[in-house]
Amino acid sequence: MHTKIAPSLMNMGLLHVAEDLRTLDPYADYYHVDIIDGHYVRNMCLTPHFIAQIKQATDVPIEAHLYVEGVDELLVRACLDSGAAIVTVPSDDAGRSIHRLCDFVHGRGAKIGVFVNPYQSVEEIRPYAEELDNLIILSVDPGFTGQSFIPSTMQRITQAADLRTELSAHFSIAIDGGCNASNFEKLITAGCDVLNLGRGLFDNGATLSEAVQNTVRQVHEAELHAALSTQINY
Repeated sequence: MHTKIAPSLMNMGLLHVAEDLRTLDPYADYYHVDIIDGHYVRNMCLTPHFIAQIKQATDVPIEAHLYVEGVDELLVRACLDSGAAIVTVPSDDAGRSIHRLCDFVHGRGAKIGVFVNPYQSVEEIRPYAEELDNLIILSVDPGFTGQSFIPSTMQRITQAADLRTELSAHFSIAIDGGCNASNFEKLITAGCDVLNLGRGLFDNGATLSEAVQNTVRQVHEAELHAALSTQINY
């Protein structure tokens, strides 16, 4: 069992980006970059240009998570041209174009995913689930860090895992929002493959080095407990 760790860089202090990336690189499976346009939600965040800049300082893959209204091939292309290895789009906005977007991203040798908001059913992705590489389940309302984890998220993770098995799909299941050491084990047990970590990582120690090492240790412990619990249940 290997649960991937994806630091969410909207929580990073931007004055020491290169130094912080060097600290995170040995532990990060990929970086999660929120691109927020101020329309999909009333917040604004990072851009494809930010991806292009950090790509010069790290070899760790980068995911562009698009909280964007009217997402289209032009923006997706900008993210890929900037160096994103994964592009994740809003299922409630991109659904009408998702097959074209999947073909376009895969044609560029990259991966594509969608995210589902707390108000949405996981079943909404069924018509195109087999084309996806990544599914992010939001455990908070979109666009703002520091919100409380919505408990029903656990059931939605299990539903996503069941759907993946039913369809023989290959998408990874990621969680985004309110993710920290208090729920790592429950998330992993429910079927989560990727932890997108904001404050649950960056606030987990007196320094970033201490925080990321604490987080990695806690995730490993949660994996062991989850595996043991599964064995006992069988």
